[in-house]
Amino acid sequence: MFDVLEARMNCTAHKKLANAMATIGANRVPVVFDDEYSAATVGGAQMGASTPQMQIMNGDVPADFAGSIIQISIGASAPVAWSVAERRPDGEQPAGITLVFLERP
Repeated sequence: MFDVLEARMNCTAHKKLANAMATIGANRVPVVFDDEYSAATVGGAQMGASTPQMQIMNGDVPADFAGSIIQISIGASAPVAWSVAERRPDGEQPAGITLVFLERP
């Protein structure tokens, strides 16, 4: 019974927190998109980079997801194409969340 409640809570929370929509194949799914800034020192100089990522429900991740091109739109902005670089599921449950690292194709 707990797993059913956990799944319902995860799905509800994810839909409330989603700030973008991802188009994966023919499906549009809510995601949490973040273009997080990373600082690094290279040769004594400070440099910055971004590490774009999204969180998506495990049940919305297709089997052939790695390397695929997806479209992400935030609000009314035009969709932007991203390539799936890596994915890290937090488990095998459909109600779990997968962290997906993205890069520009």
